[in-house]
Amino acid sequence: MNTECILLQKHDHVATITLNKPERLNALDFEMLARLEDLLEELRQDDEVRCVVLTGAGRGFCSGANLLGSSGEALSAGGLGVREAVMRINQVLVSITEMQKPWIAAVNGPAVGGGFSLAMTCDLAIAAQSAYFAVNYARIGMVTDMGSTFLLPRLVGLRKAKELAFFGERIPAEEALAIGLVNRVVPDEALMERALEWAANLASGATLAIGAIKLGMQRALHSTYRDTLHWEAMMLALIAQSEDAAEGLMAFFEKRKPNFKGK
Repeated sequence: MNTECILLQKHDHVATITLNKPERLNALDFEMLARLEDLLEELRQDDEVRCVVLTGAGRGFCSGANLLGSSGEALSAGGLGVREAVMRINQVLVSITEMQKPWIAAVNGPAVGGGFSLAMTCDLAIAAQSAYFAVNYARIGMVTDMGSTFLLPRLVGLRKAKELAFFGERIPAEEALAIGLVNRVVPDEALMERALEWAANLASGATLAIGAIKLGMQRALHSTYRDTLHWEAMMLALIAQSEDAAEGLMAFFEKRKPNFKGK
């Protein structure tokens, strides 16, 4: 049995990160947070990695963030300790969203609270049929964090987001699919196969273009239409100079499949 809190595998330009504290349904703690921080920097700098899959060991994806102990005393006391913990996990989320490589959440079980936010931060999400989601902050007298306040209304609409956050009820995988929280629902045994298929497809694609599209869409969430048009024109001029852009156009005219290198 591997005792590392987070596992990393790399194969054919795909990195798979597995949260590995199954006895606690992979609730994030400071040990896992520190390891995630290191891994994110490693993956950002590794040009051989062109797509990342995030999943959990055992029967859970991630049951939340447990950065201040389980009693709630440290959290209820407030102060700089709470702010420091929240800002550290926030930086992990920002690193995922700003990394110019696509991330796929392979949600194998409960994704609750902070685990829900972690899955939603990824660019794409595939859920096992037995998985479920919950935005359960209000049920424990807390406020949505880790980006849920920003992401949830944009994914499902404002009224539905309020319903999910106010009541904190479980959202089965099929409902999550119907309201736009995930891209696909697959049988449990097919989850990693499908996630890795998607990852392989993305990893063989035009990495720079995909990264620019990712950043552009996120930027457009809080930009004007005119500003977005200007940004698109600027990025098009930059990406057009890449090797992959030249290969893509050549392959189009030669009626063949492009061989992208991520450059």
